[in-house]
Amino acid sequence: MTAAAASLGYTTGAVSHQLAALARAVGTEVVRPHGRGVALTEAGLALAERAEPLLAAQRDAVDSARAASGDASGTVRVGAFATVAASLLPQLVADLATSHPRITLVGIELTVDDVAGAVRRGDVDLGLGLDYPGAPIPRLPGTVLRPLRTERFELVSAPTSDLPSRLRLTDVAHLPWILPPLPTHYGAAVRGACRAAGFEPRAAHEVNDTSTTLALVAQGLGVTLATPIMLRLRPAHDLRTTTLYDLVEREIVLLEPSTAPRRPAVEAVARTIEAVVHGTGRAFSIGL
Repeated sequence: MTAAAASLGYTTGAVSHQLAALARAVGTEVVRPHGRGVALTEAGLALAERAEPLLAAQRDAVDSARAASGDASGTVRVGAFATVAASLLPQLVADLATSHPRITLVGIELTVDDVAGAVRRGDVDLGLGLDYPGAPIPRLPGTVLRPLRTERFELVSAPTSDLPSRLRLTDVAHLPWILPPLPTHYGAAVRGACRAAGFEPRAAHEVNDTSTTLALVAQGLGVTLATPIMLRLRPAHDLRTTTLYDLVEREIVLLEPSTAPRRPAVEAVARTIEAVVHGTGRAFSIGL
């Protein structure tokens, strides 16, 4: 009960109240005491097995009604990984407030590797993900992937480093690296690029958070690879960027469900996301 309440953002008492109301509606108990917690009864298990299709049907009905009205209003849930949440979400909210004031945007932070799953489950209406050539985002049934923008990685080092303006990855094979963890797609992509260049990067630190990674680099504790959108999380004077002769890229993609009707509000948010991703990329490149 406590875990369910924490996951949903409710109090434990509110969850208990909802379960009691559900029991009254079906005419039998749906949970029973079990140790220090509760367990589902047979009736509860039967409802739980059917909960996902019931909720999906409810979402489809509401989406169909909104689509029929042609009204770009209502709540749109966008799942985004931390870098995008920090770099692009504020601009997205501001642009929507101007162009579509009747749309309420709810940003939900997700790990990059879970964006496709969240879209497929219906946890979010749209998802911003990353597609790496050597570690592609899952192509799950029930989802559509729309490429938005290709980003090229640069080598990032401390501002006091004496690295040249252009180099090959093999030129920094001897340096310590700040690496993302291997189980992540980003971690696999960075290591894959280094291995393609003929060396195994030596990890001084393994960090999943981009802001922390760039902070460590700024202190001279290692080098890393980063894209323009990632670099927005740190003042430009704190870092030195070096163009790579090696081609290391990733693509920012928009994921959306392929089965649900496309309501006007979701379409408006998708168009705004595309404009913000392209606009932010151009503005940052000019700044560099």
